[in-house]
Amino acid sequence: LNTMRIDKAVELRTEKSVSVSWDDIGLQTKQMRVCIGSPRRPKGVKNWYVRSWDGKTGRRANYLTKILNKAGVTAESAYNISVETLRELWDFFRCCDEKASSIDDRLIISIDDGKRLNPNWWRLHMIKDDANIFQCDTCNRIQSISVKNVCPRYKCPGTLKEISLTNLSSNHYRNLYLENLPGNLRVEEHTAQLDNERAREFQADFRSGKIHVLSCSTTFELGVDLGDLNAIFLRNVPPEAFNYVQRVGRAGRRSGHPGYAITYCRRVPHDLYHYADPERMMSGKVKPPVLSLKNDKIITRHLTATAMSYFFRKYPERFKTVENLFINLKNPVGVSDFQVFLNENRKSLESSLMQIAPPESQEGVGLINGDWIKNISGDDESKFYNVQTEISSDYKNVIYLEKESMEKRDYRTAQWAKKRADTIAREDALSFLSRKAVIPKYGFPVDVVDLDTQRIQTEEARSVSLQRDLSIAISEFAPTSRIIANKNEWVSFGIKKVAEKEWDRRGYKRCFKHNYFVSWKIQEQEPVSEKCCNQMIKGEFIVPQFGFITNREKPKKPSGRTPKVFSTRPYFVRTTKPEPGIIDFGVVKLTKASPGVMAVLCEGRREKGFYICKQCGTGFRKLPKPPHKTPYGGSCRGTLSKQVSLGYEFTTDVLQLQFGGVYIESEKIIEPTWLAFSLAYAIVEGAAESLEVPPTDLSATIAYGAKGHSLSPIIVYDNVPGGAGLVARLEDKDILRACLVTARSRVDGKCGCGEDT
Repeated sequence: LNTMRIDKAVELRTEKSVSVSWDDIGLQTKQMRVCIGSPRRPKGVKNWYVRSWDGKTGRRANYLTKILNKAGVTAESAYNISVETLRELWDFFRCCDEKASSIDDRLIISIDDGKRLNPNWWRLHMIKDDANIFQCDTCNRIQSISVKNVCPRYKCPGTLKEISLTNLSSNHYRNLYLENLPGNLRVEEHTAQLDNERAREFQADFRSGKIHVLSCSTTFELGVDLGDLNAIFLRNVPPEAFNYVQRVGRAGRRSGHPGYAITYCRRVPHDLYHYADPERMMSGKVKPPVLSLKNDKIITRHLTATAMSYFFRKYPERFKTVENLFINLKNPVGVSDFQVFLNENRKSLESSLMQIAPPESQEGVGLINGDWIKNISGDDESKFYNVQTEISSDYKNVIYLEKESMEKRDYRTAQWAKKRADTIAREDALSFLSRKAVIPKYGFPVDVVDLDTQRIQTEEARSVSLQRDLSIAISEFAPTSRIIANKNEWVSFGIKKVAEKEWDRRGYKRCFKHNYFVSWKIQEQEPVSEKCCNQMIKGEFIVPQFGFITNREKPKKPSGRTPKVFSTRPYFVRTTKPEPGIIDFGVVKLTKASPGVMAVLCEGRREKGFYICKQCGTGFRKLPKPPHKTPYGGSCRGTLSKQVSLGYEFTTDVLQLQFGGVYIESEKIIEPTWLAFSLAYAIVEGAAESLEVPPTDLSATIAYGAKGHSLSPIIVYDNVPGGAGLVARLEDKDILRACLVTARSRVDGKCGCGEDT
């Protein structure tokens, strides 16, 4: 009977006044049933939680067969006897239960077409310290009962040996049971995914001791003094020495409170490299960071913030909420009012803005000819205009949903829609502008999008703010992706639609083998391009510039780590300048750093893409039957696109390296493409260390151009739209040499990895 408990075929028995189901107790396994004979799964039922009591391959028959084999019975006979015995036992249980006066007295309880064990018969006995127990010599499992010294574990061939409990090696879980119960331990996370108010609350609770363990991202790296904090655990090696100093420096900041820091090195190149020489990280020199101020997107964002500060000084009431900012969310006038203000005060504003923008960038951001006004408040060209259109669309959608639900007498949905509309209107204006990247916020990414959790005044949705740079969001926020934030699991339901706006759609051709890529706007004629090879494919991608959206269901509690389902791949498209110039160092030629277009592509699971509804934006990995649900919970019969990818193209600083005289004797050893990729990523690591920047600030891919067995050109680029001026520093011969020397040291084998890894 105990095997039914092991099979999870146990009924829950509670007092009459208490109603508890299997799901209520939060177990990660499903409640089972046991039946006699082979369970037959009904047609169309995916999960069938029934096991056979007398199945030949089950744990019960296996155990009895091992006992009979020990007694000298042949395998075939043993199986037949075991099955017959199990059936007789089943009949015996049934006869006993027929005589039971009540259901509480039965051994097994009938549930649908199966049986579950009645837990009323269980008795728990503590094993005394001087008692003897049994341990398997194969699987080491411990048993309190032995039959013929046969290990009852399924398919284990081991023999049970009698041992004294006092001779048992120390067991962590037994020790926990013997000790007093530990005190209350509260664990929380502190990341950029949290809402500002919740993050401040967690910080205050951690400082006061109400939170005992805080799992942090880089949000706790700078400017946080926690007084008596004594232990830091790093789950990986930080990017640079200054990151390490800042992170471990949170502990031991008071006299009499020593700090302890432990760093866990994962089996990845960066961690292994520093594990082999920890002094490089622990005693590394910290130099002032170098930052280029030539990124037009970032400058424009700062110009917007400065101009808005003047606007809010004149109209302080517009500074309070989103509704105050736009006046009428159905027909917003925020952008037009702001534009009128800028034109009226152009001369005085320009004198202030020119003190902010570097002289060499003033023409690019429009300060010389007055285009800056169009850049920060123009229709279809400014970020401010786009977010006004988006927030108005969101507001009108939920107002329409409220009205429609009231007409259908669906008052619960109508109430949700009303709360959602109130939340949109009452959001703090400054938080909204920062969240939508209209004005600067903490962090470097510039093309930021949300996973809209359709926040209303609920604890779960109000406490998180899920944002990513678009190049990351197309995989992490892709439809059906799962994201964990603040102990809740959020599921992306689709790509966000904005009324009267269309997604940017592009056609593309790409070849994995040679990293060939060409794209064009879907409304334009496909450009004439060469056929790379027979592996080249043609497709279409959507640019989700308005972000992503969940449905309006409450998030679930995660049952484990969410898998990373989708990945991206970068491609070099073209340079925007016709002749960047070439620097010839002999063994390597550099095409000078210049603005270039990069593409990042997410082609779904196993390159099968997504089905996206053109009407509501809901996304699927498999083609559903109509109708489908909208993100707001309604029914939609909109047309689903053919399988499309998600993509993003951006301009940044790129540098091309072409190594001369590199030929591969045999493609059986390594494909030229993959050799180029390996070299490219080693160069990124070397460049990051030489330039003293985090490796995430740079990235690399290869360009199409391999002929025969020569090495493809390597593209190193600033991993931020608009560029950061980093790769241009590699044009210096000494810096490039230092980069290559460092890159070579990353793959010299001292970390313990073989050449093939």
